[in-house]
Amino acid sequence: MGIFHQDVIQLEEAGLYRQLKELRSQTGPKVIVDGKKLLMLASNDYLGYCSHPAIKQAAQKALHTWGAGSGSSRLISGNTAIFRDLEKKIAQLKGTEDALVFSTGYMANMGLLTAVAEKGDVIYSDALNHASIIDGCRLSRAQVEIFPHRDTDALETLLEKGKQFRRRFIITDGVFSMDGDLAPLPRLTELATAYSAQLIVDDAHGTGVLGSHGGGTAQHFALEGQVDIIMGTMGKALG
Repeated sequence: MGIFHQDVIQLEEAGLYRQLKELRSQTGPKVIVDGKKLLMLASNDYLGYCSHPAIKQAAQKALHTWGAGSGSSRLISGNTAIFRDLEKKIAQLKGTEDALVFSTGYMANMGLLTAVAEKGDVIYSDALNHASIIDGCRLSRAQVEIFPHRDTDALETLLEKGKQFRRRFIITDGVFSMDGDLAPLPRLTELATAYSAQLIVDDAHGTGVLGSHGGGTAQHFALEGQVDIIMGTMGKALG
């Protein structure tokens, strides 16, 4: 391990050294790990869709139609119609103008924030936002202002003081996964409008759970069309 040997020892002593578990079976309620049959409580496959016959059949059909890969990035020659079909369905579910699929939810936040915010802009971020938002903020080169969790009064004070920035963004989780509470979305939309800020909601834990049709946090508060950008994931409720 060379120069990292002592670091690894410290991680092991702190109980923070993680190792990959090797599954020898498909995902399901019970899996085989290290030759033992175990009850799976760590998966997002809540409804058993990973092994559902209809979904496996659809995947086989897609493999037969589209092959095993796109052959290149979407920007070059990999933008097959199946991607756009998926994105249209997502936009319909979320009630948005359009959608764009990333490889993971983490990469979606990273790509989103580095694309829309840059030097001269400011991002107002809830103190309990997900780590992917925090990393995206850091890489964006915009100034980052953290407001206390769900404290819209503190956020308004920051907005009042930040009129010198070129563009302003407010970003929050829709459902905060560690606490299970909701963002005060009605008030956040009011502040975004009043202070000409763009509102971004990470709805990874709201999609498929909240709203009359599973559309998420904005639908839950009857605010469809009033959130500028919504991030989601197919690894939670849709998993």
